[in-house]
Amino acid sequence: MTAILPGIKIDSDAQLARYFLPYQLEWIADDSTMRLAEKSVRIGWTYCDGFKNVRKRLRHKNRDYLFATKDQQSAIEYLDQCRKFAELFDFTRSIISSGMDSMRVEGRDDAGKKFVEEVKFGYIKFDNGSRIIAFSANPYAMAVFGGDVGLDEFAKHGAAEKLWETAQGRITWGYDIGVWSAHDGTDTLFYQFTREAHAGKGGWSHYKVTMEDAVDMGLLDKINERSGKNLTKEQFIQDCKNRARLPEIYEQAYNCNPTGSASAIVPWTAIQQCRVDRPIERIHMEKLQILDLFGPFKKETEAARQNKIAEFTKSTFPKVLNNPQRYRLGFDVAASGEGDLCCMYIDRKETQQLKLDALFTCRTDDWDFIETVLWTFLRGLSAVQGAGDETGLGRQVCWRTAQNFPNQFEGVNFSSKKHDMGFALMNQLSTAEKLFPSENIEHDDIAQDYYSIHKTYAGKRWVFTSGRNNLNPDSHGDIAWAGALASHADSQAVVECKAILIGDD
Repeated sequence: MTAILPGIKIDSDAQLARYFLPYQLEWIADDSTMRLAEKSVRIGWTYCDGFKNVRKRLRHKNRDYLFATKDQQSAIEYLDQCRKFAELFDFTRSIISSGMDSMRVEGRDDAGKKFVEEVKFGYIKFDNGSRIIAFSANPYAMAVFGGDVGLDEFAKHGAAEKLWETAQGRITWGYDIGVWSAHDGTDTLFYQFTREAHAGKGGWSHYKVTMEDAVDMGLLDKINERSGKNLTKEQFIQDCKNRARLPEIYEQAYNCNPTGSASAIVPWTAIQQCRVDRPIERIHMEKLQILDLFGPFKKETEAARQNKIAEFTKSTFPKVLNNPQRYRLGFDVAASGEGDLCCMYIDRKETQQLKLDALFTCRTDDWDFIETVLWTFLRGLSAVQGAGDETGLGRQVCWRTAQNFPNQFEGVNFSSKKHDMGFALMNQLSTAEKLFPSENIEHDDIAQDYYSIHKTYAGKRWVFTSGRNNLNPDSHGDIAWAGALASHADSQAVVECKAILIGDD
């Protein structure tokens, strides 16, 4: 795979090119507000960041750099490297002091109780008032400072969410933040950031450099020069694989492919197997858009408004509504102009597989609109079986729908059925019987929504919960659970079919 670099224009400096490789030079020159690098281990990222921020402190007066890493020893090593850069490029005259200091910081434990802790940090102070301040993993340590921020090996921080909460606030007054790490599984906040970046979201200047990328850009030449060896690329990469022992360790440590999550409903590799290159019909609508198109609900114009909504739905989903196939519809209920998604997930049944053909989502408290769209699908889809979440807000609309579409639609009590539906969905995803679009910026959030469903084993059963979908923050597993409801509808259709056959017998 070709390395991902943002293509920063760098100064033509022959002296820098003697010490740094192309990906390092781009990082050094990149002044984007938010920078993110997923990288192989041991390719010199923290090394070049040290030079970047020695030079930047000297170029800008009274501008601090707040560097956080996984432990105190790593923080000390970073400052040592910064001092070496100052010596190498004859900057030492600009350093007026350096050393270690401590302060007392206030934090909260897992129970929410306040505590006070003494935290040590290292620093280098320059004659223009700028400083480099290096912290260990304490997420509260930099809270009293402001300035540019660097988060080293962020995937390995034990309190990454709290550290990010603190760190992102430090750059409010026109500063910038850089985040870099090798992967450490898919349960990390760093992994979520990389998914955002790959989808072109989050405002990141994005880098991805594997060990093979780094070797192709000259890393092995530097290693051979320093070690006195003459390794070929093939020998060097094989040595990396031998050290890793296990393929999954090599992929994560050197190839930027994180290992699966123990808590995700299935590993990401299973999600990938469910992704196929196929188009779907899809639309999302917000409350104001619905009002603009159809006006507010009024009893005296109810029928005309419903006809207009139905015609709009038919024109938006012409393929599924004119295709004589077997369909399964899942309806995850929400009625809010600001909260979760209301979702209608339409699978096409093919042998044992369910293939997503259409997806409708909206955020509105207009129940008449929601019900009309749902009923248009149930009237227009051929051989359709549907299921909806009748818990809470969905009770009334699911009851009315079940009464009007008997043997076609079932209201499901989510509270009592969530374990069964989650377990069935887990099995379908594991065996690639639940298919949705392949990697595509427009639909990438669908796969991420399934992956945001987490499982934990409690007692004698799995408990399924919804996590964050960074590619579609409005969905808190809503798309995935609508998909699970479509699968539940399919299982009920099979049961009813068997019952009819037995009865005919």
